Amino acid sequence: MLAKIFPNVYEGWLVILSQAIVTTLIGGAFFYGFGAVFNPIVDEFGWSVAFVSFAFSLRSEAGGLVAPLIGIMIDNIGARIVIIGGILFVIIGVVLLSFMTSQIHFIISMILIAFGISAASGPVGTVAATTWFEKRRARALSFLSVGGAGAGMMALPVAWLVDEVGWRLALRITAVIVFLIGCTLGPSIRLRPDSHHQPLDGMSNQVNLQVDNKAYQGLPAKKAIMTQGFFMLSFGFILLGFGWTALIVHQIPYLESLGADKTLAGGVVVMFSVFSIIGRLAGGYFGDLYSKPKVLSIAMLIMTVGIGLLGFCNNLTQAIIVTCLVAPGFGATAPLRPAILADFFGIQSLGTIAGLSRLFVTIGSFGGPIVVGLAVDSYDSYKWGWFFVAIPVAFAIPVMLFARKPTLQ
Repeated sequence: MLAKIFPNVYEGWLVILSQAIVTTLIGGAFFYGFGAVFNPIVDEFGWSVAFVSFAFSLRSEAGGLVAPLIGIMIDNIGARIVIIGGILFVIIGVVLLSFMTSQIHFIISMILIAFGISAASGPVGTVAATTWFEKRRARALSFLSVGGAGAGMMALPVAWLVDEVGWRLALRITAVIVFLIGCTLGPSIRLRPDSHHQPLDGMSNQVNLQVDNKAYQGLPAKKAIMTQGFFMLSFGFILLGFGWTALIVHQIPYLESLGADKTLAGGVVVMFSVFSIIGRLAGGYFGDLYSKPKVLSIAMLIMTVGIGLLGFCNNLTQAIIVTCLVAPGFGATAPLRPAILADFFGIQSLGTIAGLSRLFVTIGSFGGPIVVGLAVDSYDSYKWGWFFVAIPVAFAIPVMLFARKPTLQ
């Protein structure tokens, strides 16, 4: 759709723009923004922090379980149908959530949302974008991942809306907005056709690599998943997932535990997102210049130190400062993970490979928020929870450095 409106713009950048907006809306309203409804749900139903954390983690787990299937669908039917279907699943799940009255109702709604998020803003965008770029791949993915950081900025308006109209009506209003914009931009997101008239990367002097570059096409999924590189990357992503999702789910409740009201906490999430954008752009830039696993390891080191320091914060001011310090490392991991997969295994079966990789990330994502939630219930403090999820992220660093790129032939 956008390609017809802007025929002189390289379509790969239009795919990036469309997916970034979709990710901002879906991720912001129904991933980052869910932190704003965390405490209202706990307060209204009297459920434990651990249970609500479990339900949020289940959302990530369910999304990860279907990610391999979604990846296969991307490779076989393309991105457009997957994107639109994902948006519809998200909307149905959110509307059901806004009417929930029981724990089972809560869990079913979160599973539906999980399926939709995984389809609409999971591997589909990164796979589609990757097919349009090779030399500028990490930078292109960094621009795409800015949509994820922009999603964090939506935490503030979602938090404001929850305060103004209540969490149930706030969810219904955001569902309508996401549906209208998402279904408008979704058709613009597609894989690059082999016969596309624009050269790869949008560079006039670039040879079309899809025809004769085996490294660009890469390995079929059956061979890729048997390599040492796939095993090490998957294990590293599991460990990284512990810290990644724990930060997202517990950020607002953690700040509220130190005295922040919901609007201030949402504002801090916006600050976190701004600093995350810096990390995402830096990760993409340096990822195209240097070894991507090494750059990712530096980002994870920043995350490890930052998450650990959160456990030492004694007041809100300290927590805000540390939150902004951990954000660049958190952000840099977003474009580097899919860029490494594309560099290691090519694009031939990247949807399937990215889907399988998402499944492994989800394992860690499932555990992180629960560990923090159990720590809060047990010690009435976030201190030990942050320590517990910082450790796996630290172990991910050597794992990533030992991953070997397979021979693509």
